[in-house]
Amino acid sequence: MTGHFKRLRAVPGVFLFTVIWTVGPLFGQQSNSTQDEIQELKHELKQIEARLAVLESTEAARSKPEQGSKVAIVETGPVSAAPQEDGQATAKKTATGPEAVKEAEDKGMDTMDAGMGGETIKVPIVPALKIRGFGDVRGLVANQNLAVINSRTPGITTLPTQGGNSTFELGLMDLFVTSQVSEHFSYLAEIGFEAGPDSNGIGVDLERAQLSFMPNNKFNLSVGRTHAMLGYYNTAFHHGTWFQTTIDRPHIFEFEDSAGPLPIHNVGVSTMGTLPSGKLGLHWFAEVGNGKQTYSLEANVTPANVLADHTGKSTNIGFYAKPPSISGLQYGFGWYQASLVPVVALLPGYGTPQFAFPNAVDYYKENIFIGHVVYIKPTFEFMVEDAEIRDLPRGSSKPLYGSGGYAQLSKVFKDQYRPYARYQWMNPNFNDPNNAWVGRWVGPSAGVRWDLNTFVALKLEYSHFDWKNFSADPSGAQILPVQHKTIDQVGTQLTYTF
Repeated sequence: MTGHFKRLRAVPGVFLFTVIWTVGPLFGQQSNSTQDEIQELKHELKQIEARLAVLESTEAARSKPEQGSKVAIVETGPVSAAPQEDGQATAKKTATGPEAVKEAEDKGMDTMDAGMGGETIKVPIVPALKIRGFGDVRGLVANQNLAVINSRTPGITTLPTQGGNSTFELGLMDLFVTSQVSEHFSYLAEIGFEAGPDSNGIGVDLERAQLSFMPNNKFNLSVGRTHAMLGYYNTAFHHGTWFQTTIDRPHIFEFEDSAGPLPIHNVGVSTMGTLPSGKLGLHWFAEVGNGKQTYSLEANVTPANVLADHTGKSTNIGFYAKPPSISGLQYGFGWYQASLVPVVALLPGYGTPQFAFPNAVDYYKENIFIGHVVYIKPTFEFMVEDAEIRDLPRGSSKPLYGSGGYAQLSKVFKDQYRPYARYQWMNPNFNDPNNAWVGRWVGPSAGVRWDLNTFVALKLEYSHFDWKNFSADPSGAQILPVQHKTIDQVGTQLTYTF
């Protein structure tokens, strides 16, 4: 760098020689020229010398450790040189216009409003942002009208007469964003572009947005919108279908906006860590959040991202064990509790003889108990989970019970082919306005996943379900009576990551 500045010092002399060589003959040819041009050139030379002095002082400052806060303000203003006692000319750390931007970049800082006549604000260098993408396309053929069996959201406007028994379906396009902010802090977000059956349009959802603090394995903390630690599936498989063996999630773990009964997302604080347990390999977790926003035509059944339904918060506590002596084994149990406050007057069919919930009230105490046992190896997969839902209406001693779960088995052959089988059950209480809309889904599925390469996989799956749900009036709103159908469906999915 010293040689660099020596070359820079030589610039004024060379520049002056060039000016004299170029301008000298002009004075012989044009004797009537004034001295203004010479004075202007001298002034420019002085400015160049002052700027070189600024660069030298900046380089000297960069070679010393910075003191004080990481966030500082660099003053801006006109360049001025001032002699020091040793006779050398120096300059203030000042700059304006494009010079301020260049000076800030030379110092390795981001710039804000530099060159606008104001201050150049020093901010820390932005950490690297990594983005991965996941997507899928599906094809479905069934023995029932797909508009009927897929209309599980209350008040959905898809008319049964508008659907058919076969369709192509654009799956979720998921952007998975991560950034290592510092040694112990990291950021994660999932942004989903998803088509809905109600309008066939595409909406954008911020599925997850969380800042995590991970100082050690005994204590980790995340704040923001996370996936609730409910069982195994919801913590291991997120919105990218590339990761899961089957085409769809088990119905008990469907997302809230797809009529899932569980509070899949948590907006609040999540903590977890390890426990000193030797060969048991125990882990603990605890969460507090806004809870699931109770259904209304205005709110739908989504997480309460901004305004909770009430002052009380949801809590979720539990444990799981990963014995180090049995690699791949995990088992655990969790207890979730929250309050639900449905707007009964806005439920479909309210005030008519067809209203499905004559005893509905505006407050329920919900408890969810969920357990899991899984054994996961690179070429083998076994998973069993069950969730029991208990909703107690205010003023009643008779709780409303619902349940759901699945058992899944798969094995890889020749590093490419993974046949799988899954049996699942979801039995809602049709007298419970909080979870009745998910419908009954009980039956087996079988299929095969074929990994075409590292980034693309093809799945073929057959499912057979005993299905029950509300019928729909001409407006599309579910009302009584409850329909009962047997569903046979063949689906294929091309899933990929990029």
